[in-house]
Amino acid sequence: MFGAIGDAVLSSAITLDLRKIYPEARITAFSSTANKGAFYLLEGLDSTVAIQLNHPLRALKILRHHQFDILIDTAQWPRISAILSALSRAKYTIGFRTPNQLRHMAYDTTVPHSPHHHEIHNFRALTLPLGVSGTALPQFKRELFTHPQRHTRHTYVVLHPWASGYKSHFREWPTQNWINLASFIQKSGYGILITGGPQDVARSHELANALNNPELTVVFAGHASLAETTVALINAKAVISVNTAIIHIAALVGTPLFALHGTTNPIRSGPIVTHCSVLGHG
Repeated sequence: MFGAIGDAVLSSAITLDLRKIYPEARITAFSSTANKGAFYLLEGLDSTVAIQLNHPLRALKILRHHQFDILIDTAQWPRISAILSALSRAKYTIGFRTPNQLRHMAYDTTVPHSPHHHEIHNFRALTLPLGVSGTALPQFKRELFTHPQRHTRHTYVVLHPWASGYKSHFREWPTQNWINLASFIQKSGYGILITGGPQDVARSHELANALNNPELTVVFAGHASLAETTVALINAKAVISVNTAIIHIAALVGTPLFALHGTTNPIRSGPIVTHCSVLGHG
């Protein structure tokens, strides 16, 4: 499971489906160093092993150290995971047949990766060769729901204005719109908690400074772990976010969510539960 955090969360659903059919199985996730934090928060795994994809020989050595009956590669496009799967010495491998990527030759069995389905349905297809028809949703560990939010004493709304990855600017909203929205929320008596990654620290503080209301503004971007951010989402009054991993986490933990997708197709990558509002913007 080497995908981004959003894909890591969605793909974890197949571990729950596998457990229903194979309750005695031991399931290990091989993660990247970038997404490993997600798997420590999710149900369904016995263990997680983080490997560095920029050191492929070292990664292969780690894979071969484990003796597996079945290896499922949830990556859709990168060829490095296909190569590692082929050389892993696993008894049986399953992966995606993605158009124009020529990665399908690495696996014993492939399933088509469809651009017309939500990504969770593509992940569920990976277990069909094992006789498992997936229906589970990803689940976060119960203990996360008992942690109070310690960083603000106010009832607050989470804003996640920043996207990441390829052509991320197409999924973002003008900063002035966030300022106007946050100001309205604060005038209504709610605090604002701004989330984001380490690369979003400067922009998050610029947004906070523009609000000029430090009593009701907390910057989480770059200062909180994924676990702390998940707890913040659980305890929020609502979440407003661009299309990124945050929308999947917020939706799955049950917090009211407004998802801003921009030019991204919500049918392919939108939240997978029904208590969300899906908004597009140009």
